[in-house]
Amino acid sequence: MEAFSEYLTRIDNPGHRDRTEEILAWITNKFPTLEPLIKWNTPMFSDHGTFIIGLSTSKQHISVSPEEAVMARFADDIARAGYSATKGLFRIPWNEPVHYELLEKMIEFNMLDKADCSTFWRK
Repeated sequence: MEAFSEYLTRIDNPGHRDRTEEILAWITNKFPTLEPLIKWNTPMFSDHGTFIIGLSTSKQHISVSPEEAVMARFADDIARAGYSATKGLFRIPWNEPVHYELLEKMIEFNMLDKADCSTFWRK
């Protein structure tokens, strides 16, 4: 979690900071082989140098960005979870539960799908 400490200190709302830290810690503990990093002022995780998932915070929600291919594959699951989405991210409102099973499926898919990927982003 050290990689995210400076980012977390910049979140003014203590509840938002705690929630963000909780999600980042869950990913770190569930997927210990992923590398935590900050790029473009955004906490994210990579695997062998390729992007797996990123998070960003706003006043109303935390955004989860797993890349468009993952968003398309899990669009129905995201909708069933009640999250609003674009083609590149979905939003978890601060007052809504985090569907960790969905996060887990998305991360596992990305890790498997990008196992042979040699670039940070999909081509």
